[in-house]
Amino acid sequence: MSDPRRREAALLVALVAAAIVMAAVSGARRLLVRPAALAGRPVAVGLVLALAGIAIGLLAARIVVTRRALARRVAVLAVPADSFDPGQEAVIAFASALGRSRRALRGFFDAPASAVRLRLDADEAGRLRYLIEVPGHATAALRVALAAYGAVELRPPPAPMPEPRRAEVARAELVLARPSNEPLRRAGLDPDPLAGLARAIDGLDASAGDRVAVCVDLLPVAAGRRRRMRRRLLREAGRRTSSPSAQDALGALLAGGGRPPAADAPELVARRLDRHALAGKVAADEPLFEPQILVRVASPVDGRARSRLAAILAAFDAFAGENHLRVSGLRLAGLALLGSDLPWRRGRFERRLATGLFRPARRRFVTAGEIAGLLKPATVRCAPSNVLRAGAAVGPPPRRLATFHGQAGLMPIGKVTDEDGERVVGVPLAETFFSYIAGRSRFGKTETALGQFVHLARSGQGCFLLDPHHDGIERVKPYLTEEGVRERVVEIDLTDTRRQPAWNLLSAAGRSPARVAGQVDAVVDAFASVLRWDELNTRALNLTTQSVQALVDLSRALPPELAPTIFEIPVLLSDDGWRAAVLPYVSPPVRHFFEDRFPLLPAEAITPVTNLIDRLGASPVAAALLGNPRAGYDVRAAMDCGLIVLFCSGWGSTRDRLIANFAAFDALHAAHSRRELAVGRRRSFSMWFDEAQIYDGGSSGTLTALHEQIAKSGVRGTLINQSPGRLSAATIEAILTNRSLLITTGQDAKGAKLLADELGHGVTKEAIAGLSRYHSLASVTLDGDISPPFRLAGVALEELFPGQRRSEGLPALEAAIAANAPRFPVARTLARLHEHPRAILGHLADARRGGPRPKTGRQKVEGLR
Repeated sequence: MSDPRRREAALLVALVAAAIVMAAVSGARRLLVRPAALAGRPVAVGLVLALAGIAIGLLAARIVVTRRALARRVAVLAVPADSFDPGQEAVIAFASALGRSRRALRGFFDAPASAVRLRLDADEAGRLRYLIEVPGHATAALRVALAAYGAVELRPPPAPMPEPRRAEVARAELVLARPSNEPLRRAGLDPDPLAGLARAIDGLDASAGDRVAVCVDLLPVAAGRRRRMRRRLLREAGRRTSSPSAQDALGALLAGGGRPPAADAPELVARRLDRHALAGKVAADEPLFEPQILVRVASPVDGRARSRLAAILAAFDAFAGENHLRVSGLRLAGLALLGSDLPWRRGRFERRLATGLFRPARRRFVTAGEIAGLLKPATVRCAPSNVLRAGAAVGPPPRRLATFHGQAGLMPIGKVTDEDGERVVGVPLAETFFSYIAGRSRFGKTETALGQFVHLARSGQGCFLLDPHHDGIERVKPYLTEEGVRERVVEIDLTDTRRQPAWNLLSAAGRSPARVAGQVDAVVDAFASVLRWDELNTRALNLTTQSVQALVDLSRALPPELAPTIFEIPVLLSDDGWRAAVLPYVSPPVRHFFEDRFPLLPAEAITPVTNLIDRLGASPVAAALLGNPRAGYDVRAAMDCGLIVLFCSGWGSTRDRLIANFAAFDALHAAHSRRELAVGRRRSFSMWFDEAQIYDGGSSGTLTALHEQIAKSGVRGTLINQSPGRLSAATIEAILTNRSLLITTGQDAKGAKLLADELGHGVTKEAIAGLSRYHSLASVTLDGDISPPFRLAGVALEELFPGQRRSEGLPALEAAIAANAPRFPVARTLARLHEHPRAILGHLADARRGGPRPKTGRQKVEGLR
């Protein structure tokens, strides 16, 4: 059956049912009034009883349907953005769409459960909240209605807060004081009428048990009933008019023409007032609603509930005009009010408040324009600060954003909230190559990165975490203790003063030419970054490059245990005899540099390089790590084997920054060297660099190369720091050009402006600067498209991996780390460090005298599995 025929059939059934009910009522009345008239007429008696039974059945069906509809009502929390400022037309559009909450068909059965509820209450912090509740069948209509408000975030309704057992409760139901044809005052939207309610609840202490609820229930009036109401209001107005001429004047006004007949001045003024009021009520092209307004305040403090109730009632005086809202009840000569607090009225009041049942004490009608101030959340024109706001005005999260349940192909980024609830989401790894996370300290940016690191590490991927502070490493270790995970963990920890692994930046044993060339570039880039060398420092850059290349060439001619380290650079540059002894073992271009051009340089040319290395050697821990000739740690091997690298460089001094730069640039150039592998052999590897400004001191462009090139080698990179304003212009440009994922928490003014310009879509620098702790804005890549910014909430590791933190497994993890990269006593390494140049010369002298030739070629890397 087509839709029009279904409507006709439904309408016919409704008319028949109404006729049956009316006939049953009429017949029952006659039976009760004149029972003798039906004597001897059994058919009539049976018909009346049948009709009465049908009527009772219909009423019973209405009760059942209403109860079911009340149980299926849906609520959402509407949280306005800081810039939320709708116009009058937007409010009317919202109200018009809400008219769908009442069914056009079968509306007789569930009308008491079809009202739209606008609930205003206070959260745990005493902030004004705005909840919208509709029947379950009107959920789609609510979404359409909220489309009129672009800057409102929808969240699931909060759980009700328990109320103390001993609390004073004050209740009130507000009704229109005068007939419906007399309108309320159109309070408008500026200033926001909700400001009075916010002021009224300010100071309530939810933790102490204070509770407040203001429920504005609105039952939409259908178009047909609206026409009938207009006619009724006209008749009511006519009955109140003392002379027939008043009715003629009213008819002329509503017809749009004609002049009213002459009358006395007072009567004319009264007529005009009535005309104005009635025309504003029934002639306005606005939705009509039947209102039910319930106010309830509870507090364990004596007198507070009554005083707050009085303040809330005063806030509703903003709508007082030719009509006004008053408390429903019986007034006793101004001495007392028998209202909703009476024992026999409390139950009905509480039931309506709890369920959304629409049964007002007085049936009246209002237009959307009269109550426009209640039909939206608090706007930017609501001055009080105790209003729950969402912050920056951003769009909803992308619908294609997948919910994260631990899938290996997703990288978690945080939680999003919509009308369906709160969920953890992730972005596809296949579309995420370079990420940038920025924000204030202790605002959650590092926690987000740690969650990503732990997930990918536990999923079997290789990972590298450079954490200068060590706090992040301590956070992730308990999540890496499981068998199958701990066996892949390698740690470099500069805070350990007793034992250190061997990390020789100049070792060539077992490494390809591309990898060795990358090591040379890594050391030079690290020096350039720390000393902030640029194109004007060509002499220093060239001297460092030639020195490192010479020692790498020498490493190929020596056994692994005698390979030169970075501490041989000062020896090479300052000891003429040692340099002359090793130059025969280096490549011809490097040898010619030292033989022909190096002697022409002034003595102070070597000072910037040697001074920094001397400062590095002054630290026993750094000297033990970098001064051991054996290559126990190789980040390229970690990439190729899928290992998990935890690197703590220390924080604060120039020496610590140099080590951090060594680690960063060594990892980056190792990633670039993977281009020598076939694409299918490049295992996925992800790297996180905290405090990114440490590695961005020079103009070498290595960080830019990270953004642009490492994805081709199967490596993903994430930079983390407090503000993009602390990065170089070239790095910022590369970030904004190549980023797949951008997340920012609260920022300083400079950083907020940079990121606001990048995110676009109306996001302002004030919105970013004002982000609260553990909240952020994000933009992701989905299906090749960069999404508009949306809001994220942080997720702690404990929440992201519930039950996976196992501190009891830390001893087994430490044992696995020691096996993967053996650690040597610091004192033993330092004892050999100063004799190492002599040992190299001794070995070379033995080789010249015909002793054992040094081992060359590719050799097994000791330590890494």
